Amino acid sequence: MANFREYNAKIRQLQNMRRVTLAMKMLSTTKLARAQEAMARAQAFDREWSGLVRQVAGVGSGGRNPLMKPRARPESAYVLMITSDMGLCGGFNNNLIRATAAWLAERRERYRILRFGFCGRKGYQFGRDRVEVRAYYEEAVRRPDFGLAARIGQEIFETYAEGKYDEIYLARNRFFSPLWQEPVVERILPVDLDAVPPPENAVPPYVLLEPKPTQLLPHLLARHVGHRIFAALLENASGEHAARMSAMDSASKNIDSLCGAYTLLRNRARQASITTELIEVVSGAEALR
Repeated sequence: MANFREYNAKIRQLQNMRRVTLAMKMLSTTKLARAQEAMARAQAFDREWSGLVRQVAGVGSGGRNPLMKPRARPESAYVLMITSDMGLCGGFNNNLIRATAAWLAERRERYRILRFGFCGRKGYQFGRDRVEVRAYYEEAVRRPDFGLAARIGQEIFETYAEGKYDEIYLARNRFFSPLWQEPVVERILPVDLDAVPPPENAVPPYVLLEPKPTQLLPHLLARHVGHRIFAALLENASGEHAARMSAMDSASKNIDSLCGAYTLLRNRARQASITTELIEVVSGAEALR
């Protein structure tokens, strides 16, 4: 059984750990507020841009553009997976990795070519020995940047337009609330027009588009992919900070429980030590009589 000093040392260690978890929780709370604001702005812009793509695709021959048509038998696919770089965020990354692994097991036999790109170290560590890796964007999640997201989107769209891939997917965590993030693997190309709501500020039907919709659509689609990636990166940042805030809060509560348990054991050890000393004093006094 540990003695009084050993329990004191354990309690001090736990108290130091609690200072760290509380600091990380406060930092994540501050970052979460900023990330949510940026995410909301990006998602609003992405919705409007997706609606614009839908509207242009429905004008003239845009809806019959080969870039908008799902392949009858898709044989190749590209998946961009977005995770965090760091851990200590509960099941945030592991849930997405499990969902992607399940999707991969279901679809692996369907595609002749299946390649992955990664934003975030945790996803890359999962996939580098399991799938064919085409790209690893190491800087993408550290500080989400629209310029980088647009370049990634342009690269992906060009491979799709050239016919190298029949479908493009995005594996990410959807952010619903600080306590709820849901992993999804969703197709972003070809665009599912039925799933895209019309834009709030639609272009009137009498407006003449220049250049023609068939010429304009590829440029809109390339930007569309970049906007989706940028919004997903900001959503990933919000989910990561929320998950870490929740994980650090749970860790702090667990540390408090352990401190309480060790304090009780310390008090018992101290009482046992005092009782032993009293017995020795009384025994010594009896022996002197």
